[in-house]
Amino acid sequence: MKPIKVPDFANYKMLSNMEFSPDGKYGVLCVSQADVESNSYHSNLWAFNTKKGAFRQLTSGNSERSFDFNSPKSVIFPGVRAESDKKKVQKGEMLTVFYEISLEGGEAKELFRVPLNGATAKKVGKDLYLIAALFDNARPDFAALKGDKLAAAKKAWEEEKDYEVVDELPFWFNGRGFINKKRNRLYLYNAKKKKLQALTEPLFDVGGVKFCSKCGKVAYTGHTFNARRAQSSALYLYDVETGETSCLVEDGTYSIGNFCFDNAHGEIVFSANPIKDGYPAPGNNLYAVSLKGGKVEAVYEGIPEELGCTTGCDVRYGGGNSMKAVDGVLYLVTSYDNTSGLCSLKRGEKQLHHITAPAFGVDFFGASEGRFFTVGLNGTKLQEVYEVNVENGEYKQLSQFNTAFFKDKYVAEPQPLSFVNKDGVRIDGFVLLPMDYDDKKKYPGILEIHGGPRTNYCGGFMHEMQVMASAGSFVFFCNPRGSSARGEEFADIRGKYGTIDYDDLMAFTDEVLKKYPQIDEKRLGVTGGSYGGFMTNWIIGHTNRFKAAASQRSISNWVSFYGVCDIGPWFGQREMGGATPWNNLEGLWRASPLQYAMNAETPTLFIHSDEDYRCWLPEGIQMYSALQLKGVPTRMCIFHGENHELSRSGKPKHRIRRMNEINDWLFGYIMEK
Repeated sequence: MKPIKVPDFANYKMLSNMEFSPDGKYGVLCVSQADVESNSYHSNLWAFNTKKGAFRQLTSGNSERSFDFNSPKSVIFPGVRAESDKKKVQKGEMLTVFYEISLEGGEAKELFRVPLNGATAKKVGKDLYLIAALFDNARPDFAALKGDKLAAAKKAWEEEKDYEVVDELPFWFNGRGFINKKRNRLYLYNAKKKKLQALTEPLFDVGGVKFCSKCGKVAYTGHTFNARRAQSSALYLYDVETGETSCLVEDGTYSIGNFCFDNAHGEIVFSANPIKDGYPAPGNNLYAVSLKGGKVEAVYEGIPEELGCTTGCDVRYGGGNSMKAVDGVLYLVTSYDNTSGLCSLKRGEKQLHHITAPAFGVDFFGASEGRFFTVGLNGTKLQEVYEVNVENGEYKQLSQFNTAFFKDKYVAEPQPLSFVNKDGVRIDGFVLLPMDYDDKKKYPGILEIHGGPRTNYCGGFMHEMQVMASAGSFVFFCNPRGSSARGEEFADIRGKYGTIDYDDLMAFTDEVLKKYPQIDEKRLGVTGGSYGGFMTNWIIGHTNRFKAAASQRSISNWVSFYGVCDIGPWFGQREMGGATPWNNLEGLWRASPLQYAMNAETPTLFIHSDEDYRCWLPEGIQMYSALQLKGVPTRMCIFHGENHELSRSGKPKHRIRRMNEINDWLFGYIMEK
């Protein structure tokens, strides 16, 4: 068997955005793969025959991710392919070209173009397309200007590039940069008349969008704001035929997440959290509202599972649909215990019916003509397409995108390890055995801590951990209190950071050492990102049991963190149990790892990105500086142009450097010399 090495992630194929033709004969999805040479990701569309299961590549432009069916045998997708068009965009012209390609092969042909950047399209009628694009309220309307006025406007706009003026909160967002006065906007394009019509107001920010071909209506969520983004959203319905828009759910009442049309009941079903005291109340809930408007009805409140797939993973690139109503039955992807799966909910019932087995992880799914297809991580396999029988849960693997690469590779099988903590709560975790494991030998061990904290680990494939196991170390990880998929009481650690969650992680480490005496307790490492970075910072200030640590995209000081997170100042306030610098400065400082930095003796590596607006760069710098001043061996690697998603979708060369930094640091301390 051969070990899995750091650069091997460039061989993985990652699947997203699966949709089906109107007649159910074809499925189309996006297949992405890291390309180290170009330091980017190549994404192309693939089609498959739902009866034969034969997959074939449709596009080869390496930049096709979004698409829609233009007919039962063709799809449209956006891009800027021609060199002449690329030059126009480089000069500042707003342009997206839409192409059509047959599912049976051939070259893509231009269908139409719109004066918008980064637009996507969905066919909603004969020659009619729903267009979504980012609209910048601060950008002059160059299309309405000519001659000297146009030249003057372009010159003034060019000179403003050296400045960033903001008057909204939040004004930046991770992965998008500065978002002040920028809104996701909807348009209707008539391809026959070549007419583009805005459907939403300039300051209205669109959240989710769904189109129902059976009723001819578009549903979308969002709200209008001019200074401070609210925590709530409204739900609207646009009638393509009449051009009328109606509000089904008023703004200010719910924070709406996912939604879908339920034609059997003439409703839209949506996940949401009621707004209480200006903030969304915690929990998982489903509601329904009639397409004709009226009172919102509760479908299922207080769901004991997490809606959607919340399992951590570093081998995904994009997602897909996780909610769909078929013949009056609601189908959902939910996360529970240590997995995610496809389940069903019949109207009037208060119980989710699991369709897929726990080992069969589901990321997203699609349904067409009574058949269901999922994409997910089945056991320790990478993503593949499966057809699932929703009556008995039986499945058939249709694709083989990642099968060949793993034929001769060592893949450590996660060994479940659960225990009941001192408070009587069950904590679940896993252990990976090192390659060529010999129970008569001693090995180092690495504790991995997930982000969130409202996410969870599963027994699926994690490239980072498999690399460490292949390199000769035990790797162990668990879901402490604060993790998702175990109910609201388990997940709620607001105001408790660094207390019960820290206890669970240390107790889990004790249990691992007890069950696997082959682990040398004097050669332990610890690492984690985001919340895992916070907890790594906390750990080194509270124990010296780890010989080395790697803290990634972390939080170290809740006082300085206030007001800078891209989610908004309410994120830190919520997580700290309502504490702000004005009403509970002591509480924020108590929960800050920086307060305890002078206790640290553990050699620590800090990984951070200079465009991480979720956990911004100074959080890592503060902890790094404290350890440097104390004389603790430390190192910091800052990635230019990267954000909070470095470990999952960062540039391939940067991902390789990140993992090499972590492995070199940890193994440099925990491996025998």
